[in-house]
Amino acid sequence: MNSEGANFIVHDEIGNEYIARSVKNTKSGNENATLVAIGDQVLLEHSEQEISIIREVLPRKTKLSRKAHKRRDMFEQVIAANIDILAIVMSGGDPPFQNGILDKYIIAGHEGGLDILIVLNKTDELEDNERVNFIEEALVYYNKIGYAVIRTSVKTGDGIAELKQAFEHKTAVFAGKSGVGKSSLVNKLIGKEVLRTQELTRKEQRGMHTTTNAVLIPLDEQGNSFIADTPGIREFFHFDLDPDLIKFSFPDFLKLQQDCQMTNCMHIHEPGCAVMAAVDEGLIPEWRFNSYMGLWEEAERERKKKASGI
Repeated sequence: MNSEGANFIVHDEIGNEYIARSVKNTKSGNENATLVAIGDQVLLEHSEQEISIIREVLPRKTKLSRKAHKRRDMFEQVIAANIDILAIVMSGGDPPFQNGILDKYIIAGHEGGLDILIVLNKTDELEDNERVNFIEEALVYYNKIGYAVIRTSVKTGDGIAELKQAFEHKTAVFAGKSGVGKSSLVNKLIGKEVLRTQELTRKEQRGMHTTTNAVLIPLDEQGNSFIADTPGIREFFHFDLDPDLIKFSFPDFLKLQQDCQMTNCMHIHEPGCAVMAAVDEGLIPEWRFNSYMGLWEEAERERKKKASGI
């Protein structure tokens, strides 16, 4: 299902297309969350009018979402539903590779039940990057702890076939900072300019936002593979983190958790922490631990602000 303003475009199992919208009494199998999101499975009621009615939104199997405080409760803003793969796009050039941002996206993917794929785009710029050694080290480490890595270049075409193969019979969504080349990758995968792209501006060193509607773009004629593109991804980086849960999205930390002296060790300052010992021994890179600490401290500051009513 795609969104188009206040309406949604819904496809049935045999390819028929309907324009539909939700109503006041539309039912949802997803409590306290966005009523209808791209990728949702819905039950329609067709009418004599041009626009059908969404009577029910079925429970989501997976999701890409962020939490937002709404009055006294926590409301879940769902960006995309029933997605299989979160493809996190990083750049081999500009904007610069930042593992802290990568880790934050990984956490969101884990929380939504998505498979994680790391895409290093702009590999044609990597050789001239002064941080090339760090980027190479980081990619090797992420792959070692269980994350698939694909290197791509829109200019040379490297990795595009491998990326398309990874999406076969899947629905994927690209996430990443503006300017890393998400829209260009989609266009290359499709073989035509489906999404309008703009060059990275020198003054601001960030890409221009080009997507206006949320759409599921088919990658093949059979409709077995899709890419979800939604403007919600642009602001997706600013989602809430729970400081108590961040450690569970660091698989290299989880393997050592049982060796920590404290049962509920947060790997911050506790005595006998196996994770900190692994950092000292060089088994876990210092940059990886610093990323965890940065995310934890950010989340803890936000928690204290909310507790104090700021």
